[in-house]
Amino acid sequence: MEIEVIAHRGFSAIAPENTLAAFSAAIQHGADSIEFDIQLSADGVPVVIHDATLDRTTGTAGNVNEKTLAQLKTRDAGSWFSQQYAGERIPTLKEVLTAVKSIKKFIYLDVKKHCEWSNSAISEFVKLLVDEGWEERCIISSFNEVFVDKVRSLCNNVKLGYIVADAQLYQSQLEKAASAGNTVMISAYDVLLGNPSLIEASQERGIDIVAWTVDSREDLKKLTELGVTRIITNSLVGEFD
Repeated sequence: MEIEVIAHRGFSAIAPENTLAAFSAAIQHGADSIEFDIQLSADGVPVVIHDATLDRTTGTAGNVNEKTLAQLKTRDAGSWFSQQYAGERIPTLKEVLTAVKSIKKFIYLDVKKHCEWSNSAISEFVKLLVDEGWEERCIISSFNEVFVDKVRSLCNNVKLGYIVADAQLYQSQLEKAASAGNTVMISAYDVLLGNPSLIEASQERGIDIVAWTVDSREDLKKLTELGVTRIITNSLVGEFD
């Protein structure tokens, strides 16, 4: 059974998450795909960072969406992880798309719910992915369903990920995914392990499942035995042929 290993925020077990260093490490260690987070700077540039605030990964105060790209670029996004990565910067989406062009399969873009997007900003976002050649190699997900619906209205070729963190929501989101077409389900792995019938229901509709975030080989084995082969992981990158 072929497993798609998806590096969570890059190879974040060995390099600072959501940086070019982490994405480079993921590629070097044989990841099939890469997952990363997207939000907007104050001047409307898509940047790659998870938290709404800068504190954890840059050691400086402030909200991402209140800083311009120029201001964000002054922040050190690597030292918190290790001095080896001092000077790593918060990358833009465009920089990441260039840096990961050699990835074997897909990029998974998690657009953060706390970020507000205008229709024009979403249009520019989709246009960038298409212009850079990622139209059929990207999966876009967000807990912001309005964002996901807007992306689908703009482009049928871009695959959408319907992301769920509990079993109760899974079934309703699965119906939406089936209705939208060209989709995958992206689920917390423990939801899948606790409710194998959800896996079967997805397979019956021909919808693939992505499990996050799997860092235990035991959990990985259980998931693959249930038929889940797309795995988002922090630490299991590079352990499969």
